[in-house]
Amino acid sequence: MIYKISFAITRDKEDAEDVVQEVFEKLWKSRDSLTSVLNVEAYIVTIARNKALDRYRSKAKRNILPLADVNEVYQDEVIDSNIEQRETLVTVEKLICTLPDSQQMVIRLRHFGDLSIFQIAETMQLTQENVRQLLSRGRRTIKEKLEKIYEN
Repeated sequence: MIYKISFAITRDKEDAEDVVQEVFEKLWKSRDSLTSVLNVEAYIVTIARNKALDRYRSKAKRNILPLADVNEVYQDEVIDSNIEQRETLVTVEKLICTLPDSQQMVIRLRHFGDLSIFQIAETMQLTQENVRQLLSRGRRTIKEKLEKIYEN
């Protein structure tokens, strides 16, 4: 679950793995105080989310956001289709980056992290209804912006 959350936010395998390591390192260092934590799972998820967001924001400041895997090998007969799909993914990723942080997080956790509405609500400490609203607003905004882009 830690890796899923980390990858959903960072969209980078190595960064997600680093976040997992950082989470376990933090847990190890604070192991003596874990007995006072009421919900250890929520505590771990919160650490993972915060570490992943820190890493993501750090990359964003340096303008090296992970947009999509660019090292994928294309087959000759489907190269045009793959290029179009890749361009669409890059465009969608850029549009996701323009959303408010909460909408970005919900969309990443749902679509890239494959988390349920319930899991996202627990992770972000929101109600399930709030998660649905954020997801709906984010999707609607992306759809509207995509329509404007492709109508030109």
